[in-house]
Amino acid sequence: MQTATLLGVLLAALFSLLIVLWQYFYKAKKRGRLNWILAFLRFISIFGVLLILLNPKISNVGYQLEKHNLLLLLDDSQSIKSGGASEQIMTLNERILEDKALAERFTLRKFAFGSELLSSDSLSFSAEVSDISGALSSVDNIFGRDKTLAILISDGNQTVGKAYEYMGNDLSYPVYSVVVGDTTRYADLRINQVNINKYTFLKNRFPVELFVTLQGNEAVASRLRIRMDGKIVYSNEFQLTPEENSKKFSTTLEAAEVGLRMIDISVDSIPGERNTMNNKRRIPIEVIDEKTMVGLISDVLHPDLGALIKAIESNDQRSVSLLSPRASVEELSSFDIFILYQPTPAFQSVYDFLKESGLNTFTLTGPGTNWRYLNRMQKGLEISNSNQTEEILPILNQTFDLFDLGDFSVEDFPPLIGSLGEILITQPYESLIDQQIRGVNLQEPLLPIISDGKERHAYLFGENIWKWRVQSYRNDENFNNFDNFINKIILYLTSDGKRDRLSIEYEQLYSAVTEKKIKATFTDETYVFKKDATLTLRINSTADEFKSEQTMLFSGDHYEAGLGNLKEGDYTFSVSVEGENLQKGGRFTIEEFNLEQLFVSSDADQLRDLSEGSGGQLYHPDEIENMLNELKENPGLAPTQKSIENVVSLIDFKIMFAIIILAFTTEWLIRKYNGLI
Repeated sequence: MQTATLLGVLLAALFSLLIVLWQYFYKAKKRGRLNWILAFLRFISIFGVLLILLNPKISNVGYQLEKHNLLLLLDDSQSIKSGGASEQIMTLNERILEDKALAERFTLRKFAFGSELLSSDSLSFSAEVSDISGALSSVDNIFGRDKTLAILISDGNQTVGKAYEYMGNDLSYPVYSVVVGDTTRYADLRINQVNINKYTFLKNRFPVELFVTLQGNEAVASRLRIRMDGKIVYSNEFQLTPEENSKKFSTTLEAAEVGLRMIDISVDSIPGERNTMNNKRRIPIEVIDEKTMVGLISDVLHPDLGALIKAIESNDQRSVSLLSPRASVEELSSFDIFILYQPTPAFQSVYDFLKESGLNTFTLTGPGTNWRYLNRMQKGLEISNSNQTEEILPILNQTFDLFDLGDFSVEDFPPLIGSLGEILITQPYESLIDQQIRGVNLQEPLLPIISDGKERHAYLFGENIWKWRVQSYRNDENFNNFDNFINKIILYLTSDGKRDRLSIEYEQLYSAVTEKKIKATFTDETYVFKKDATLTLRINSTADEFKSEQTMLFSGDHYEAGLGNLKEGDYTFSVSVEGENLQKGGRFTIEEFNLEQLFVSSDADQLRDLSEGSGGQLYHPDEIENMLNELKENPGLAPTQKSIENVVSLIDFKIMFAIIILAFTTEWLIRKYNGLI
């Protein structure tokens, strides 16, 4: 107890005693045994209150030995077993754990890692992937604030994660690596990386990019082959040398058939190559046929029609059909969007169909448009026509943001022929192009896009748009500027912006490096995620009669179902919602492709870069004693003695309050009973 605190307690006791003496003895007319009892109770009450105010404390200083954390990180992946290093790791693990001097000097903790870091006493060497970088980052997050060092025992071969050899400078602890397995550098040719899209459209050409690397001391020649569904679609002979040991290949392939297509990539093996599993890769790509059917409806012949057809069909995923306004409902039902050219009352059956179907439209007007009829048919748009035609120049609206216009420009575009009149739009819209007449910006839209949240409609108030396409060619010697502009309008109109209540997430190919799960999300009509829905996953094999059905489990913000029990093969699946007319599906392939078997030797160089960058060192199994001696004799790693001061209050507030209340109450009752109040 500090001197000031002790002095405060003594003064509180003296002050309480003086008050009691003054009240019960100095001022008292009668003195007796009762005065002593009352004085004692009053002293306890006042002294207790003062003690609570002073809150005296005592401190106790202790000493604690603080050790460094020594983390033993053991590679538990399949490459350890296939590389013959499992016995080495078991021997090293036993040697480190049995070192009593090491245990006295450090706080020893053991971890195993494959795809993730685990605190485990047993090793199975069954992990399908190894993520060294993830294990190092996890240790840094857990022990980064403490005094820590790590012993990493691995073959240095990583199949997922970022490049761990460059992590040394970013770690807060040194890493002492022990490389196990065969470090001999055998000749090996490997497909290192393949870049390809997951989806492509029918009749499109899609890019394939890949890298082939050589490990070895001699120049080699080989051949690259790419097969699609078993047929060779690309072949290339190449050479690699120790100096130029990597080569990039790029090509495009045609998506000729709809469905899941398998891309098999292989390179011929070289003399003396021990591992040929890394000479091939298999990747799926989904070919989708989502051609947009555009109905171009006109009662007149005009060059604008040909310009629109050419521009829209410049995209292979769109097809345009020229229709009469008198087309039947059966004909109209096969289209996704309509372009209405200079509508007249002859379009009545078309507008009746649009009212029922709710499809989006692109309407082009001109001198031949019946404005009174158009005003009656279109919602949210009214134009007062003066029957006076005028040349209208386009001005691009720079603030338009419904979709990206890219590099579209209206520079030197000729005027369109339109009709003068006031334009009244009563629904939300944005003007893509404004009107300019005789050098005056009318602040009126020439090409507005109207949306009420359910439907989207675009309008162009002028004819002779074919001249814009011609001018686009004059400016750039191609039609891309105009064609891309029209196609972006069509894309926006065909994408109605509606969200799917049921959405699924899956991979076309499941292997060791992919999570074998199918995930789904489901929302109510207001697009709020539903946690109490019942989603059912049905899986069928395309090769045999295998079928399975399971309820997807709720997991935080989605539903999921595991595929770990499925064998290698091709499958189709569907996800449905109980009580809802909603279903989505797809197809996937499960491939027993083990990345851990692609390595022919241990990678000591990367482990050395990691250790030296972190302040540690690389060792081989026969140097384990040197490493342990270094750790035990390094003065910078010695335990330190740390003093700990424990401050404790002398009084218990609850008990003291109870004593004070009891003393005051007892004193009051005695005084009341004896007539002193």
